[in-house]
Amino acid sequence: MKFEMDKNLPLVSVEIEYKGNKKTFNNVLLDTGCSSTILDTDLCEEIELMLDLENAITRKMYGIGGTEICIEQKVSDITIDKFLLNDFTIQLGDVREMHGFDGIIGSDFFLANKLIIDFKNMEVRKN
Repeated sequence: MKFEMDKNLPLVSVEIEYKGNKKTFNNVLLDTGCSSTILDTDLCEEIELMLDLENAITRKMYGIGGTEICIEQKVSDITIDKFLLNDFTIQLGDVREMHGFDGIIGSDFFLANKLIIDFKNMEVRKN
């Protein structure tokens, strides 16, 4: 997965597939300081990844920019770029309006796939 630096932030475009529906999320932040992967709720609706309010857990996310409420839920068979994740816990929130990103790929994603962020070659790859 190739990425570019924009204002010293590593940004990537990734295709996300859920239940056969695909969408490219163009402005996704790679953030090892974020424990969870967060995707924009409105963009997720376009691939029919809907909020599961019966089983979801409300989480308060903390950071330098303040706090934000996200919905945490487990999803099966979601593909981010070329990486298939089974029973992966993600956060759904208003990331685009609040922070200007389509999503944030957190350390949970990097750990689940045993990935390295290579700043020399500007890519995320397997170890």
